Amino acid sequence: MSTGFFKNRSQNGAAGPGRELRCWLCQGELYPGDPYFALDGRVVCEDCLERYARRRFAHRLRRVGRDEEDGRGTL
Repeated sequence: MSTGFFKNRSQNGAAGPGRELRCWLCQGELYPGDPYFALDGRVVCEDCLERYARRRFAHRLRRVGRDEEDGRGTL
């Protein structure tokens, strides 16, 4: 898997973008045929999905043995 920072038309053989789409996180260009996720009104490339999810759900992160004691560890 490549990183979004190095996206260019030579990687996927596309002649150029149909309409300009860029990943919200890495600002990499998306070309016709490139997969992407439409999340909360933002365009996120496949390479940035994990980083997006970590940001989006950071407030839900818990630590075993620490957060259960104050009641935050329960759903």
